[in-house]
Amino acid sequence: MGNTWIVDMRHYLDKETGASQSLCQLRSLNLALFFGSIVAWVTDHLPEGDWHTNVSCRRSPGRKRCLGEIFAELDRGSGHIVWHCSVCGDNGLIHGWEDTFWSRRGGARGAHACSSDTRPAMSH
Repeated sequence: MGNTWIVDMRHYLDKETGASQSLCQLRSLNLALFFGSIVAWVTDHLPEGDWHTNVSCRRSPGRKRCLGEIFAELDRGSGHIVWHCSVCGDNGLIHGWEDTFWSRRGGARGAHACSSDTRPAMSH
């Protein structure tokens, strides 16, 4: 049986710049990438939606990688993104994603991705 995750995407952002926090721990970075991928997929496929994402499950029960795929949608009543794994049952809801750079839904999309002092230098 899978875990149930209640995730606020704002916890993965720097409060002042809106950019990704410098995540010290690999586990935190992996979680941010996993949940952010779900948000990006769901919001990129609005308004019609597409339950079947291109996101693979992250769990490894018994140290064996789960081969499931993530199914997710926007709950229009709550505004939360609900998701589940097709194999292991890992599931959850994601909120606080609306004005983050993971959102592909118009408006502030990408506005907080990088502050001017955190953009990588471009070489020519």
